Amino acid sequence: MKSLLILFIFLSASGLFAQPKMAAITIDDLPFVRMGLFSNKELSQKTDKLLTALQTQNAPATGFVNMSKVYNAGELDSARYNLLRQWPGKGFDLGNHTFSHYDYNEVSCSDFVNDIEKNEALVNGMLKEYQKTMVYFRHPYLHRGNSEAKADSLADYLRGRNYTEAPVTIDNAEWIFAAAYDSVLRTNDQKIIAQVGNEYIHYMESKLRYYEGQSEKLFGRNIRQILLIHANSLNSDYMGDLLQMFVKNGYSFISLQTALQDGSYKTPDLYYRNGGISWLDRWALTQGKSRDFFKNEPGCPVSVMKLAQVESE
Repeated sequence: MKSLLILFIFLSASGLFAQPKMAAITIDDLPFVRMGLFSNKELSQKTDKLLTALQTQNAPATGFVNMSKVYNAGELDSARYNLLRQWPGKGFDLGNHTFSHYDYNEVSCSDFVNDIEKNEALVNGMLKEYQKTMVYFRHPYLHRGNSEAKADSLADYLRGRNYTEAPVTIDNAEWIFAAAYDSVLRTNDQKIIAQVGNEYIHYMESKLRYYEGQSEKLFGRNIRQILLIHANSLNSDYMGDLLQMFVKNGYSFISLQTALQDGSYKTPDLYYRNGGISWLDRWALTQGKSRDFFKNEPGCPVSVMKLAQVESE
C-alpha cells in the first residue's frame, strides 16, 4: 500500500496525471478577409491551403460566416459562394456571425436580430446540401451588449432560436498581424513577409501561455480553450505553423462542442461594457478581480502596428 502511495505521488509530480490540454479552433469572417485584394483563383487556393492545414492536424474548426461577403454589387457572386462551400465540403462546421457584421453596441436589438436571421436563411440554405445546419453564434467584435438589458435580450433571443453562443478564451491581435501581412504581401519582399509570419507565431505562443495562466488563476486548472482567429492570408500561409505551436505546447484539438462541455463555460458573465474581450477576462471582471490580475498580457509589437497602419494606444 505504501509503495502505491509513493507511485501516485511520483506520477502526480511528474505531470503524468496532469489534465490534458485541449483547444477548439474558431475562425471568423468567412469566406475571407479583404477579399478585394485577391483574384477568385487566389481566394480559392488560400482557402484550400488553410483548410488542408486544419485537416492535416486533425483540428475540427468551426467557421463563422458573414454572407454579405458573398455578394458583389448586390448580386450573389458564384465564385465567392463556392469559396464558402469549401468549408462544409471538407467536413467543417459553419456558424452564424450575422449577415453584415454589425456592432451590437451600435444598433438596436431588433435590427441586429433581423441581420442574424437574414444570414441564417442564406447559410442554412446552402448547408442543406451537406445535411447540416448552424448551431453556434459568434458575436461580431465579441460584443454581447453594453447594458444588462441589451445583453439579456440578445441572449434570450439566441436561446429561443436554438443557438449556442460561441465564447472565446484566447483573444488576440491576430487581425492586426493579418493586416500587416497583407500590406507586405504586396511588396513581394520575402524577408519581411517571413518576418511578420514568424513574429505572429511567437506572439500567439505568448498569448496562449498568458491565457493558460489566467485560467489557472481563475479555475485552478487549464480549461478547454477556445481560440479566435480569422480567415485571411496570414492564416492561410501560417495555419500549419500555428497548429504545430499548439501541439508543441502539449495541446490536442477538439470540436467547439467538446470544448463547451467544460464546466467553466457556465461561469457567470456580468460584463456590460463596450469592449470585446476574452471570456476569461469577462469572468474575472465579473468576480471583481483587480487590475493586477490582468498584468503582463502580451501586446502587439509597434512595428506590426505600423505595417498594419494601426495606432498604438
